[in-house]
Amino acid sequence: DINPGWLLTGEGEMLKTNGSSSKKTSPVSPNHSNKVTTNLEDIHTPTIETRPRIPFDAAAGSLSIALGSVSESDCERLPLIPILPRYDFTIIARGESMEPQYMSGDELACLFIKESSFIQWGRTHVLDTAQGIVVKRIYDHGTSITCKSNNPDYPDFDIPKEDIYRIALVVGYLRIE
Repeated sequence: DINPGWLLTGEGEMLKTNGSSSKKTSPVSPNHSNKVTTNLEDIHTPTIETRPRIPFDAAAGSLSIALGSVSESDCERLPLIPILPRYDFTIIARGESMEPQYMSGDELACLFIKESSFIQWGRTHVLDTAQGIVVKRIYDHGTSITCKSNNPDYPDFDIPKEDIYRIALVVGYLRIE
């Protein structure tokens, strides 16, 4: 029963008149514009903030190299997860050395450490090393960093500080059950 002309333009009668003499008035206020926008420029598409997921295979040599030279097509962009603390990238955990806290397949949200004074010793970090990517709890050991696994089946080991390119703190994670 709605008049299509009124629906599109707001002009004319709201209801179709089937020869009836009773007039219906538009419920729209006279100060309100009912003009339909047809310009695509007027339609706003919200932008979704994303973060890169570093492919572990591409980062196997070096996270610095991965972040510097892996193309956007190699890094999947995931929507920002607002409930997590601020983070720079995600990477998927591989292996069993950090179980039970982190399982293989967990998505780790990581924040780059820009100054060594902000390293949180004893917490889990992602280390970009000369030998590849390492996810471990770290401790200062003078000229090296001691890396500890959560899983007692994996021994501790040291990495010389000069072999570490970048460090990122694991600030959160996602797990699919």
